[in-house]
Amino acid sequence: MKHRTKGRILHRERSQRLSLLRGLTSDLLHYGTITTTLPKAKELRRYFEPLVTAARKGMNRHNRVMLSQSLRAPEDMERLHEVAKLHATRPGGYLRITRLPTKRQDDATMARVDIMPGEVAK
Repeated sequence: MKHRTKGRILHRERSQRLSLLRGLTSDLLHYGTITTTLPKAKELRRYFEPLVTAARKGMNRHNRVMLSQSLRAPEDMERLHEVAKLHATRPGGYLRITRLPTKRQDDATMARVDIMPGEVAK
């Protein structure tokens, strides 16, 4: 039985998987767009969107601690707040995942992950 199994394992231990997602999040906040495999992109969406939602809700102590544990550097926190300000009125769906051609070496399905353009709240 597969009880309480959600998310993708990505052929990694738990700590390695969390480190991978933190790194992808950091790169996405830094560059605005990244190219990765499709399963990693879909798992990144599950990791990234709750962070933006928490940043939108305000910076009480709980949200600040949660975000600092989920991000790598203090600069990432500032960039996340900028993204949250852009999406202040958006109910969700902060990322766009676009499929790309497969990688030639190992035939892995690739995807480009972009932060959706937003509008500054008035």
